[in-house]
Amino acid sequence: MSTKQTWNIQVIRCRRKTAGIRVTDDGNIIVRAPLRTPDAEIRRILESKRDWIEKTLAKVNSRAQAPKLSRGEVEELADRALKEIPPRVKAWADKVGVTYGRITIRNQKTRWGSCSAQGNLNFNCALMLCPEAVTDYVIVHELCHRKELNHSARFWALVEQVMPDYKQRRRWLKTEGQAIINRLK
Repeated sequence: MSTKQTWNIQVIRCRRKTAGIRVTDDGNIIVRAPLRTPDAEIRRILESKRDWIEKTLAKVNSRAQAPKLSRGEVEELADRALKEIPPRVKAWADKVGVTYGRITIRNQKTRWGSCSAQGNLNFNCALMLCPEAVTDYVIVHELCHRKELNHSARFWALVEQVMPDYKQRRRWLKTEGQAIINRLK
């Protein structure tokens, strides 16, 4: 398939009823389409989504070009997190109605936070690069694990009870968070 701009496109024909397009983190475009979809129809679909594809590719490229943080910068983030996160954890723990153990700040490549069965909390120092509302969401998420150590419907209902707009904050983390994590690698 050729388009006016050079795109790396992979077409996967499978048992589905509609076509879907995904732009991967490395800038590839994956089109999943019903088995008998003609090439001309796939080209038409790609052309109809050109603006979205170009916008998404630009976002992927800007993420890839974000400068990596130096060891010193990461240490500064960790120091700042050690000062800022514990008081916020305490305030939110009172609202959630839970206790907790140790708070540890880490430079993690895949997680924003975690909660152990013993009630110890770990947070990623990269949270200092996120909006405060997003950091608060991660804190509430981990504190809710003190009541539900899983991601069941009861867990999410508890998160929503404490933070009614958590879905918006979580969405930000899913769409923008990977670019921040990538700066730590």
